[in-house]
Amino acid sequence: MIRTSAIILALALGGVPAEAALPEPVRAMVAAAARSGDQAKIDAVVAVAKETHPDDAAEVDAIVARIAEDREKARIAALASAGPFDNWTGRVDLGGSVQTGNADTRNLALVLQIVRDGLSWRHRAEASADIQRSDGATDQQRILAAFQSDWKLSDRLFLWGRFDFETNFDAGVRRRFIESAGIGWRALARETLTWDVEVGPAARQTRFDDGRREDSLAFRGASRFSWTFAPKTRLTNDSFLFVEAASSLNNTAAISTSLFGNLVAGLSLTYLWEEEPAPGLRSSSTITRFTVGYGF
Repeated sequence: MIRTSAIILALALGGVPAEAALPEPVRAMVAAAARSGDQAKIDAVVAVAKETHPDDAAEVDAIVARIAEDREKARIAALASAGPFDNWTGRVDLGGSVQTGNADTRNLALVLQIVRDGLSWRHRAEASADIQRSDGATDQQRILAAFQSDWKLSDRLFLWGRFDFETNFDAGVRRRFIESAGIGWRALARETLTWDVEVGPAARQTRFDDGRREDSLAFRGASRFSWTFAPKTRLTNDSFLFVEAASSLNNTAAISTSLFGNLVAGLSLTYLWEEEPAPGLRSSSTITRFTVGYGF
């Protein structure tokens, strides 16, 4: 009787025994997913862990949060200690065609894109060339090159400065230099989806094939959209608009997918518009590229 009373008293004072902690195999599975950095994998594993162990949902969230914090600290430390030639990523794409017989035609498409994303600064270099030679003469040539630096004021807000060079036979532009600067906003900032919007003034110096010279001030607007909608496939759309007495627009939509290793296949469509092209030339043109590239 005394012993039974003691047991009842112990249960009353101690309450119902606590649920068992999250099993070690489940904890290890959640931690491994969190360390991978793959958000889709993390979401899937966390969902299963919470469904099978609903009483330990808080512990599951704590594991993911702790590892995410550790990863972010490691990322910041690595960026802080990186040298000026470290952490550059990008792609080199090459495409072309050769036609013989009634006509001897060669087409070359070359694209270079590199980016360095640091703690306070983001640097971007871009270059592209589309050249066509027919019967030994160059009848189409478009070359673009640009460098841009962004100073990050916050996770979304940044100031930017940019320099562009362009030559475009189709628009009658022998050479064009553009200096621009302004403010930008990262409207979408997700792991697989980003969208940057930029606005600011620009100065343009244009020399046309017919000898005309045009120096002007313009308003520059830009949009950069990137969406990785599958593990190895990305859709991008970059637009650049210059508003002035002779406005112009450059828009490129592209899709790329990893083949194997660092090899990438890409398809892009570029639309070009000049409000006042050289006499006898159309105001708009398009360039379609199919390329194979190397990512690094």
